[in-house]
Amino acid sequence: MDVIYLDHNASSPNFDELTEALPQLARLIFGSPSSLHSAGRKGRRSINEATEILGKFIDCEPEFIFWTSGASEANSWAIHSAIQAPLLLNQKPVLLISNQEHDSVLQAAKFYSKTCEIKFIKTLPNGLIDLNHLEELLKSTDRVDLVSTLFANNETGIIQPISEIITLCNQFNAPVHIDCVQALGKIPFSVKNLGARYTTFSAHKIGALKGVGWLCIQGEGKLLTPLIHGKQQKTLRGGTENTLAVASVGFVLGKHLSTKLIYNPELRELHDRFESELKVRVSGTIIHGEYSPRLCNTTFVGFEGIEGDGLLMNLDLEKICASSGSACTSGSLDPSHVLLAMGCDKEVARSSVRFSSGNKTTWNDFEKVLTVLPGIIERMR
Repeated sequence: MDVIYLDHNASSPNFDELTEALPQLARLIFGSPSSLHSAGRKGRRSINEATEILGKFIDCEPEFIFWTSGASEANSWAIHSAIQAPLLLNQKPVLLISNQEHDSVLQAAKFYSKTCEIKFIKTLPNGLIDLNHLEELLKSTDRVDLVSTLFANNETGIIQPISEIITLCNQFNAPVHIDCVQALGKIPFSVKNLGARYTTFSAHKIGALKGVGWLCIQGEGKLLTPLIHGKQQKTLRGGTENTLAVASVGFVLGKHLSTKLIYNPELRELHDRFESELKVRVSGTIIHGEYSPRLCNTTFVGFEGIEGDGLLMNLDLEKICASSGSACTSGSLDPSHVLLAMGCDKEVARSSVRFSSGNKTTWNDFEKVLTVLPGIIERMR
């Protein structure tokens, strides 16, 4: 690439091997996977193979995996499904949602607030879910139909205490939805061992193609209600599957079945060094979640006295790609809701920029940022 790309949490570049293989894959699996002819059977076989590989990678039975257009759809589908049973019984569904969730979950909650009782779980200043508040919320209602949380935050990279959250929810028979988008390939885990009813994922964060994600279910009974109607995927998710994108997931994960980690854990060392240098070279530097468990590839940092979007534009002129947080809220003038949930000052939140790396990121990339960043901030101030 002719730029320094430090925005992998928004979208990771396709793996080189996948880019090379795509023309041949596209020629082989062009047929509709619902068709009975040979071209269709090739498409169906590629989906089945990708599902098998995916199941092995995340430790989930293939029959419990449902392909979607992305994690946003999968998140909406999980919430949509969770509220149907109480609605059929003329009961008002109760949802507990972390106040630092991805925008797709927050927007779904806003939509369903007309028919559901939505309660937001507080976040501690360190970026972790307030377990005491979660327990209070669980105790305050006779029934909770879903608890929704991120495994790892897409902006700060902070990793939530998932096992503690699920253990607590199990005590109150409250089903859990975990958005695993940022955890996949960065934290080794088993869907079965997590114990959540719903887990959701996205392909383009791990170097596969855009336009595909998936929802996994665990548990007894009817757990999914169609969000898109049709005959595909057991009549639970209609529409012709995005065969090429699904195949790309199998291709990428198949290359990493032995290690289960796509991201190099040594990236943490690069980020630690980068953060230390930032604090030395730029006054008023604030590392969000500095002392909390974080993804190995994520630094979310605020600089007092500037606007983050202006900094991003100046970095872009230097051919450095970063972001101000979630790509799904880009263009918004509001400060990061994640940082506000942590109690961060609004001005500091507006000054914050996220640097998220990938396996091809080197110290030279960070050194380039450190070379130009102090001067940019000095001029902006």
